Amino acid sequence: MKFTMTKLVAAIQEGRGSGNSNAYRPWIEVTRSTSSPYSNLSVVPVPHLTRLTHYLSRGERQFALFLWWLGATDVREQYPLWPWEHLHPGTQIGAASKDCFHPGTRQIAREAGISLPNYPGLAVPWVLSIDLIATVPAAINPSRLVGISCKPKEILASDSPSNKELERLELDRRYCLHAKLPHCVAHPEQLPRQLLKQLHWLSPIESFSALSELRKSLQYKTYVERLTQTGYDRPAWIASKEAGKHVGWPVHLEQRAMKVAMWYQDVDVDVSKPAPTTRPFIAGGTAYRDLARKQWLGRAA
Repeated sequence: MKFTMTKLVAAIQEGRGSGNSNAYRPWIEVTRSTSSPYSNLSVVPVPHLTRLTHYLSRGERQFALFLWWLGATDVREQYPLWPWEHLHPGTQIGAASKDCFHPGTRQIAREAGISLPNYPGLAVPWVLSIDLIATVPAAINPSRLVGISCKPKEILASDSPSNKELERLELDRRYCLHAKLPHCVAHPEQLPRQLLKQLHWLSPIESFSALSELRKSLQYKTYVERLTQTGYDRPAWIASKEAGKHVGWPVHLEQRAMKVAMWYQDVDVDVSKPAPTTRPFIAGGTAYRDLARKQWLGRAA
């Protein structure tokens, strides 16, 4: 189906590529008409959000979940790199003044000597998108935003990666550079498979408000304190059951709390290794997460 100026304007007016958290709409959305013979498209829920997220590959989906676990407060997928001058991306989260502008990818491509194609039949440059842009607390990174390009390692490790792939990465990098934001190239297949399995199992698919309310409650704090005292010397499920009974929770609330505690590392558990609840907890998850958080979210621009 031919892309027209009317469709481009309509996509922008309906909010594609703008907003935060549940109000965000990705520039590219997976629909019934979207298909790819090379990657796994998905529309899935994630922790903290009530909206569904749109990923164009398994790697994007896995790495986004990893970023949520690391402590990102928002992860926006298919984030548009507008070709024209526009407000700095940080203005959407109050991390840049409203008179701060970004030159856009058209100027960046011209400076880099990279050809930025127009939409067929239109005199408008293609709106590129970066795979993920994560919002992080200022305590982790003062830039508040981190751009992530998810690419299979084999593409860049090959003897002759295509100029097209390298140019796309270069535009992502330069876009972030102009915005004074850190940019990372992620190879999701390098993440430990066991970690990904654990994160999929543990991820609390609930709203931020519901999770925050639970973690602030006296019952949860008492549960975590008791679980920390007993979870390393007896099977975890028994320690959790006893802690849940101590605060008066039925089984389903106790089991929910155990997964939440492991996800947030309120109880230090190494989730990069098999962590069956039939065994005592093994510590190390907090140190592992803190190191990965510094690597992926704490880089200077």
